[in-house]
Amino acid sequence: MSKADARPLEGIRVLDFTRVVAGPLATRMMADLGAEVFKIEPVDGDLCRTFPPYVEGGVNPYFCQQNAGKRFCSVDLRAPGASELVREMVSHCDALVENFRPGVMAKFGLVPDELCEAHPALVYCSVTGFGQTGPWAHRRAYAPVGHMESGFIEYSMRKTAAAAENPALVVGDIVTALTAASTINAMLVKAARTGRGGHIDVCMVEAMVYIQEWSALELAGGWDGPNAGLGHECPILVLPDGRVWAIAGNPAAWFDDTMAAMGRPDLADDPRFATPEARMEHRYELYAEMTQWAAGFADLDEFRRTLEHGTAFSVAEMRSITELAKTDWAEDRGLLAQTSAGYSVPARPALGAGIGTDGYVARRGADNREAIGGLLGLDDTRLDELETAGVLVTD
Repeated sequence: MSKADARPLEGIRVLDFTRVVAGPLATRMMADLGAEVFKIEPVDGDLCRTFPPYVEGGVNPYFCQQNAGKRFCSVDLRAPGASELVREMVSHCDALVENFRPGVMAKFGLVPDELCEAHPALVYCSVTGFGQTGPWAHRRAYAPVGHMESGFIEYSMRKTAAAAENPALVVGDIVTALTAASTINAMLVKAARTGRGGHIDVCMVEAMVYIQEWSALELAGGWDGPNAGLGHECPILVLPDGRVWAIAGNPAAWFDDTMAAMGRPDLADDPRFATPEARMEHRYELYAEMTQWAAGFADLDEFRRTLEHGTAFSVAEMRSITELAKTDWAEDRGLLAQTSAGYSVPARPALGAGIGTDGYVARRGADNREAIGGLLGLDDTRLDELETAGVLVTD
């Protein structure tokens, strides 16, 4: 393989002690980029192996999505000799990722500072809800906790006047995963350049504050007027026949564009829409006018061409993931990949040379002998001893 064809993280080895979403998705991305990821599960396995629909052996669709492309190992860290084995593995790896609460890894002799001192180029990433330091460090945190504590839910509730409600997706975990993956990769570049890695403290609540694009404006006192960039002010039009179309752009803020596209100059004389403040106050009535207008179009393409012509608006049709997967666009992009378990999963984080999953998934500990034995050069006798001692475990 030429250098041009090499995968971005080819040659990088990662010890992955993470489970459920935030950590596993971060290391899945690294695997998609070419890293060799050793997923080290405890005796009871990654919790998401039990998520519905349950599949014997724990290779269900959810687990496949978060873990495709890794090598599946299982080590009982409580067994005598297990910590020594892991420390030996660390000496052959470039990164270690864990998402236990602070102090858990230290119980097994895997202290970040000690490992980084012993292996200066090591990138050790700890993922938690509230960080490794501070008065909240030991609080248990799942995505709904991150949503609530970061201002994410409060902002949405205040701006939309809707009841406080968690999103259907674990946004906090997803954002944390992206933060972890990007930071680890940046630190690996530093390690390659300087020979020094270090400990990364990735915190869900901090990541959630970082990605809220109006954080600085909120901290400066906020803004109550119309704004063409506010997502919640972009209307969704539910047509009488059940079609659902969305408009990216605020018709109240871009009122002249709205009138021109609709061919409704008379709206300028309507007292409800006479001023920017009035348009914002009566925006749902403006959306109703647009819904009535949109209902006259036979298909989305015609509506899109009309509304987007000469305006800053863009238009989308609501689809399920299943519907999107059946489109020509999805086929052309190679949106999905098949796993060895037969499930479709998102294929990669970006389109580029050497990026994407090979789709391999397996039972807990399925790759113990090949992966750990190959990494450390252990023969069958030594592997048998580790299994007998309960250090290496399999389903």
